Amino acid sequence: MKQGRILLFLGVLSIALLSCAGRKDGSRDNIDMRFNRGMVLFEKGKWVRAADDFNWVVLNNPAGNLAAEAQYLYAECQYQQKLYVEAQIEFERLLRRWASTEHLIDARYRIVQCLVAQSPGFHYDQKATLEAIDELQAFIDDFPDSPQRTEAEGLITDLRIKIARKHYESGRLYLKWDRPSPARLYFDVVLSQYYDTAYADEARVGIVISYILEEDLEAAHSYLGQNGAKFANEESRSEAASYIEMAEQGKFDLSFYIRLYK
Repeated sequence: MKQGRILLFLGVLSIALLSCAGRKDGSRDNIDMRFNRGMVLFEKGKWVRAADDFNWVVLNNPAGNLAAEAQYLYAECQYQQKLYVEAQIEFERLLRRWASTEHLIDARYRIVQCLVAQSPGFHYDQKATLEAIDELQAFIDDFPDSPQRTEAEGLITDLRIKIARKHYESGRLYLKWDRPSPARLYFDVVLSQYYDTAYADEARVGIVISYILEEDLEAAHSYLGQNGAKFANEESRSEAASYIEMAEQGKFDLSFYIRLYK
């Protein structure tokens, strides 16, 4: 019984000591010291060590006047290390906990930059790219006068070109498989949704070729006649016309197409 009381006393004493140590470690002087040291490291581009200090400040003084700034800088350290998933999470945490932060616009833009960075190459599924476009547009709508607007609009253009290429390349692949009809479905997506990209002319040429491969030269002539004025580049329209002429001379077939676009 006596031994039990002794163990209980030691346990309570240990908790009290740890509590005191925690208060000392999280004292105002230590908070300031760790934050200032983090700033020095941050300015030197030492992102990993700076992140440790900023995260420590947030964890040890979450209600303090430096917590929001430390959280923003911690998220920025993740971004500078190209840890885009982690950075996105930390910027979102900043906005959830400190919605009135002075870094609202910058944090929102960093989030969309993280999404853009996670957008895969055109060969892969473009769900993440579409999400990035939606978030970029939401940013522009929410902050139309922000200094990041021009860059955001440029990023949307780049991402739309990537998706247009995805559909165009899919259509081209179907042509190589001698499946003109499904190829046209992909080309039509380019023309209906990404008509303002360079791949629109490529898609129009692809549609002409699809009719040629089906040996339907009348449809090829008809399509070019109805859409010739829509070509942004006269060279592309001339290219499509030349393929029809070659087909009429018996010089254009699937093997020629594969050699042309190998």
